[in-house]
Amino acid sequence: MNLHGAARNGEDFVDGRRISFSPRRAGSVVFVPAGNDWTGWDEGDDTGSFLLVSIEQEFAEEMFGEAARHRRTVLPPSIGFRDGLVEMALQRIAIELKQPDPFSAAMVESQAKQLLVQMVRLNGAYREPMKGGLSSFDLKRALEMIGSLSGDTLTLAALAQELGVSRFHFCRAFKQSTGKTPHAFIAERRLEKSSGMLRSTNLSATEIALECGFGSSSHFAIAFRQAFGVSPTEFRRRCRI
Repeated sequence: MNLHGAARNGEDFVDGRRISFSPRRAGSVVFVPAGNDWTGWDEGDDTGSFLLVSIEQEFAEEMFGEAARHRRTVLPPSIGFRDGLVEMALQRIAIELKQPDPFSAAMVESQAKQLLVQMVRLNGAYREPMKGGLSSFDLKRALEMIGSLSGDTLTLAALAQELGVSRFHFCRAFKQSTGKTPHAFIAERRLEKSSGMLRSTNLSATEIALECGFGSSSHFAIAFRQAFGVSPTEFRRRCRI
């Protein structure tokens, strides 16, 4: 995962096959399964830092137990994607590595399990096809609106109105399509955006809270600590050590 620095232009190749290049900013994640080869070049900021996490196959098989033995799953490579849960798990691992204590190993293992489960879910493994969700067009539109989070209030009523459905139908269909309630999904995106701003800007925590759509700086501080285990101020300090 990119911790600092951005790659704005370049080329990516997976197993010799050129794939579409996506700009990678702080928080972007690259997933390369064992046996795949990722090469290429990029240009952007002069300096950068990255977190590399490697998970052994035995760890995954032990975690998934019988499901892994009876239904072998191969996750595809993914270069430069964003996901709030994966990013939060990786950020907490980075924090533990910077300031380890006797409990850090257990915390890192716990976060590794969370990010691996989320990767499996993102790729639809072990999931039966679900009915009653949003159409691909409506889901894409909803995610675009959520992705453009700003200081403006984004309400479920506004999302439902944009798609021409009731608020109840939108909430139910969104969860069917993503596995998360709209509230949980939006909260993840706000925290994802705020962590990036803490790393890359000098804005105060209050300014970042308002920019990311939190009702107050205290609400932001509580939500951030619950997600990352540290306050926004401490997170920024550790990222800049």
